[in-house]
Amino acid sequence: MQLTEQDGIQRIEIAGRVDVTSAPALEQICNQLLDAGHNKIICDFGRNEYVSSAGLRVFLSTLKRCRKTGGNVALCQLKPGILEIFDMTGFTSLFPLFDSGEAAQDFFRVAALQSEPTIVAKPDEVTEILIEKPTREAVQAYATAAQQARMDEKI
Repeated sequence: MQLTEQDGIQRIEIAGRVDVTSAPALEQICNQLLDAGHNKIICDFGRNEYVSSAGLRVFLSTLKRCRKTGGNVALCQLKPGILEIFDMTGFTSLFPLFDSGEAAQDFFRVAALQSEPTIVAKPDEVTEILIEKPTREAVQAYATAAQQARMDEKI
């Protein structure tokens, strides 16, 4: 497993198998990130071959801890067999899923932009601050559109 950071977003490359023997190492990495205050994590499954129930437990506990602090765990590049495991367990409804690491990065960038307070000034009235939380669907739709735009540029 390899750990990288870009724009305050931690990316864990999940290589090989995540099973009863390797899950503790992954859990240790995730706990170290969370203990250090990092709550935006991308798990990149591009080189992953297998995930057992022990691995699923690590992803779920990491997601719970991230969300308690206002963060999230995004998953990207899941191969069909791995995606099927996440789908059968109901995890696809819990995690934001992306085809690429870039799309997952965009998800966090858009979420950060949309979570900044908007100041609305009204004439002769007290200025108020409106804070709107983005909906998951809107953020994912924007990230998907951004990914499509990048793909169109490559053609």
